[in-house]
Amino acid sequence: MPAPDDRLGLGIETGGTGSRWCLSAPSGAIVARGEMEPMTGHVFTQSERERVAGIFTRLAGELGNIGRPGAIVAGVTGLGPESAVRAVFSEILATAFACPEAKILVVDDMWLGYRARFAPGEGIIVYSGTGSIGYHLSTEGEIIRAGGRGVLIDDGGSAAWIAAEALRRLLRREDESPGSGWKSPLGRALAEALGGASWDAVRTHVYGGDRGSLGLLARAVATAGDAGDPTAAEIFMQAGEELARLALALRARVGAKPVALCGRAATLSPLIAQRFQALVAPPVALDETQVDVPGCAASLACELAYANETRF
Repeated sequence: MPAPDDRLGLGIETGGTGSRWCLSAPSGAIVARGEMEPMTGHVFTQSERERVAGIFTRLAGELGNIGRPGAIVAGVTGLGPESAVRAVFSEILATAFACPEAKILVVDDMWLGYRARFAPGEGIIVYSGTGSIGYHLSTEGEIIRAGGRGVLIDDGGSAAWIAAEALRRLLRREDESPGSGWKSPLGRALAEALGGASWDAVRTHVYGGDRGSLGLLARAVATAGDAGDPTAAEIFMQAGEELARLALALRARVGAKPVALCGRAATLSPLIAQRFQALVAPPVALDETQVDVPGCAASLACELAYANETRF
């Protein structure tokens, strides 16, 4: 493998339904970028650690003709502030890329997403991906959050929540009038995604998979919404309300700061942002297509490559 190129920084953003990476030069020029398999901070079993290690080993191989990066910044979803998973990810990355652990910074994906949009203390982000959370990073580095408690407890307005709400409404309709739910645009879209119009198909997909596989069903809800399904429209309006609640909860705690609504799930329907904006007073930014989180991570990695300490 080529020697490390200390002019390059590798930025990584992981997610429950997909992960992205970016390789950057100190000038800000993007050398390469791409996508890879989903992963989270839930590397609690040996098999999952080996899976994640395999993903990064393959990426290192793809970048072999360019050279190993001089530093890496990785934003990992589901990573708590005191999580021991930081050390696990750092070791995996160090091994895969033959990069010194002193030049590897593993952070929560929300910290990274915030830094891509605001300087510490400047604003609030409300993120809607597989899960959902409201997040503020103070000038002192304190993390102040709302929500983000996982799909089994809440995650209102997220892709997993949208999918679960659609399935709940569909199956209740089936209880009351068998066949009517599956014949609706929402039912047909979900049946196609599930591979069948039955409780067995639902049960196999939901309970046989993980939160990422549940979240992917939100795309079917979006398809139904595009077809004019009223239930899908109601769900997206309610998703906007759920996400607005996070912003308002944080504004009550940190002040009337600018809010950025971000995450791919927030773009599933324009109704989400419309309802969010109606409830959250300006300024509100809808910036999912404008903010390059992996690029921000790569830029921070370039800084780390030349820094003596891992502080930003």
